[in-house]
Amino acid sequence: MRYSLRYVLTLIITLTIVSPAWSQYEGLMYGEIVLKDKTSLVGSIRWSGGQMLWTDILLVSKANPNVIKYLNKEQLSELSDKKVTTGLDWQFMSLWKDKLPERQKEILCRFGDIASVHVTGSTQAQLYFKSGNKLRVATNDNENRHLGKDIYIYDQFLRKIKWSNISWINFKRTPENFKPFNGKPLYGTIKTSGGTLKGFIQWDKNKFLSTQKIKGETNTLNERLAYKFETLTGIEKRDKGALIKFITDKKVFLKNNRDVNSTNRGIVVMNPVWGRAIVSWESFQCIVFTPVPDNLGYQSYLKPKRIYATVSTTDNKLFKGNCSFDLDEEWDMELLEGSSNGIKYQIPFKHISSIEVLNKDQSKVILKDKRIMIMSNHNDITDKNWGIIIWLANSKYQYIPWNNVNKIAFR
Repeated sequence: MRYSLRYVLTLIITLTIVSPAWSQYEGLMYGEIVLKDKTSLVGSIRWSGGQMLWTDILLVSKANPNVIKYLNKEQLSELSDKKVTTGLDWQFMSLWKDKLPERQKEILCRFGDIASVHVTGSTQAQLYFKSGNKLRVATNDNENRHLGKDIYIYDQFLRKIKWSNISWINFKRTPENFKPFNGKPLYGTIKTSGGTLKGFIQWDKNKFLSTQKIKGETNTLNERLAYKFETLTGIEKRDKGALIKFITDKKVFLKNNRDVNSTNRGIVVMNPVWGRAIVSWESFQCIVFTPVPDNLGYQSYLKPKRIYATVSTTDNKLFKGNCSFDLDEEWDMELLEGSSNGIKYQIPFKHISSIEVLNKDQSKVILKDKRIMIMSNHNDITDKNWGIIIWLANSKYQYIPWNNVNKIAFR
């Protein structure tokens, strides 16, 4: 039997996709769970919020005091709708908690940035980062699935571990002989109205394995169909549905399902270098699936450093030093948030070159890969930002309100 060159190339691609290459699995979260009875389990970890990849995000609240304590009465008044009580020693923080402006103190980081988690309470923990620094955290009021819930680990069997039984979770590089299950993480390149994005994929926010299925109805018989992602080479948005492209060169138009129309909750793209993006169906154009490349595992997340910034102000002053951005983010593995062209971004500060304030609602963000985005719709890059503290020499500091910021360049 003779085969066309196109068929042979397709077969090679297929074998590459289904082969048990280590790179297909090194993006999966892996580690050791040490129980309070001193026993330990080692394997693939599924966190309580459903996270299974190093690129997935942990969202928790910081339990330590905020740098807001370095602001004086007038500066605090600018940040709060409350009337600030006079006669208090603001500089030395002799005040009650309810006198402070209200703002959720969050930390957003990828699991790949974390070395260990020490369970310290029913909804509390202490995070240890790869740099050796530690941070006390608690459940975030807006997202309570990230601490205090059951965690799953797959060694030879799938096991559910109660949070109350856990002492430590120590993350480790995924071993080369690790083959946890048949499905592999989805990876590909998405073309959007704002450019192309390449990384791990979560379709409709919850389908991220090759064995999961994309669903829809045909245009003619209204037949309900479902296809495993591992049989696809790509998906292209068409009219009120999507054109599904297969390894076999077959194409099918599907509609009337959240997987393939405007009710889609978003296509998540995640990359260890530039972070995470949620692409709306409006912005989505097409995707091409490819095998996961090497070196996207736990080792690709470098030790975090303090954010170092050079801030130019609207009155032509210049300040340089370690930075507390939005009075909250201090480490370059923490994430800047904002939207551009129908895409919601979460970008580690280590990948940001500069931020230029355009107006109260928008900022221009330039990434270290030269991409330029006009971003909006988040505290980080609008006048909702609480400003910046630059830590100067001799234990001195300079607070710069956001409306005085012209441009911030990051080292």
